[in-house]
Amino acid sequence: MKEPIESILNAVGHRQWPIPNHSWFWYQEWNEAIFLHYQVDGKRLRELVPLHLELDQFDGEHWVSVVAFTMDKVHPRFTFPIEFLSTFHEVNLRTYVTCDGKPGVYFLSIEAEKILPTLLARLASGLPYKHSPISRTNKTYSLHGKRCEIGIEFLKKDRIGAPTPKELWLTERFSLYRGKNPEETAMDVHHKPWELFQVEFTKLNIRYAAFGGLVDFRKPNICHYSPGVQVLAWL
Repeated sequence: MKEPIESILNAVGHRQWPIPNHSWFWYQEWNEAIFLHYQVDGKRLRELVPLHLELDQFDGEHWVSVVAFTMDKVHPRFTFPIEFLSTFHEVNLRTYVTCDGKPGVYFLSIEAEKILPTLLARLASGLPYKHSPISRTNKTYSLHGKRCEIGIEFLKKDRIGAPTPKELWLTERFSLYRGKNPEETAMDVHHKPWELFQVEFTKLNIRYAAFGGLVDFRKPNICHYSPGVQVLAWL
């Protein structure tokens, strides 16, 4: 059920830092999300992340995550969503960074389903959106593109009532860092805590052409499913 905006803004106990003190601009939903988390070598990861961003660590470990979900109802404040532009499937490959003491994520890759929303998302956010053909059902996710290939079949299992500190560190991130220049600021986001479930894969095939030496994407260390979150974003 869709939550009132005030209810989302008032849920701040899970954040590492306060929400911005000016008005949000974007509303969007990240629905039916699959998280696959991988521990990686920090030296290899350092080569892929701009130097002005500090690699974040959990107990000395570096991580990347593949996140597959459906972007839904995307629209600026005081407008309404348009189905063709506002809903599309997305797969991103992200890692964990800090900048000026603010933890967030840096995207190594973002693949999106529809051409026009991909172009608009790239222009509006400055994030590295690229178009790829993506299809999904309630139990599958597939992408066959030049940069990556993904085939997932999964079963949602038990709800995780109390996520571990590591699970929270991997999922509760509220700053999206972009670009290779320090003067390019982050996009701040806010949402209620992710509702996480255990997930079982009956098929898992992931290949990234540019990141093949980073990790074996067929063997995630931690996996989650979530029905999704309602997201507010600031310019």
